[in-house]
Amino acid sequence: MGSYRGSSIIKWAYTLAGPVLALIAFIITFYFDPLNFGSQQPLSAIPAFLLSIIILIINQNISTNHEMQRASIYSDRIYEAIKDYMHVTPAGSPENAMQYIIGRIPILREVKNTSFNIEGEIERADEKFYKTSQYYEAKQQIANYSTRGMIWKDLGDRYALDRFRSIHKISNKLSKSRESKYKFKLLIHNEPQINFIILEYKDGNREVLFNWDFRGIGQDPTVLLSRDRQIIEMFSIQYEHLWRKASLDHDNTETKSTSVKYD
Repeated sequence: MGSYRGSSIIKWAYTLAGPVLALIAFIITFYFDPLNFGSQQPLSAIPAFLLSIIILIINQNISTNHEMQRASIYSDRIYEAIKDYMHVTPAGSPENAMQYIIGRIPILREVKNTSFNIEGEIERADEKFYKTSQYYEAKQQIANYSTRGMIWKDLGDRYALDRFRSIHKISNKLSKSRESKYKFKLLIHNEPQINFIILEYKDGNREVLFNWDFRGIGQDPTVLLSRDRQIIEMFSIQYEHLWRKASLDHDNTETKSTSVKYD
């Protein structure tokens, strides 16, 4: 309870600090008139206003970095919590794990997926996963079933953008008069994030597949699967936190023209 209260205080402090400092800066700059506008006192409001905006922008950047650091810390806690946990099953290579998911797409209600990579490992990830026949088939199935009521939410970085746009384009072509339920958001991040995918079935059961990351030198990952409620809940909280911090693809003209709504 104490740590939660302290976290809330820090959050509110970051939220209020910017507007308060901006207001103080505006008042001081306006009344002391450092640029000596003299009789043209109304003009002194211009630098005061600009200084206030700059302070607000700096505060927003500090607040955003603080939130991303919290997300990174939360990711580390997840790894610590599950690394020695026994309620997990090896699902095999990323290709095999994706084949597992493809076979279950017809009975899925909702999927929450992440796709984060780091520059040094993206080439290996492409070779072993993103440019394989399994992933190509998965893109087709995702686009197809997202027009039949299945919700698929992708969350990724700049390396995932082209893949997300491709699925979105295919889904829109297939949807015709129906509404596509494929959604994606982008997250700009400095620290590596966990890659995982949460599957929710039509009968209400859920499972999570994680450890997709190509980050070990000379060693490809073995994807792990868990149906443990506590593990799934940890990943669900992490996903919702990241989804709220992510942004839409504002540069995609097709996204702008579609009527699909993003949560």
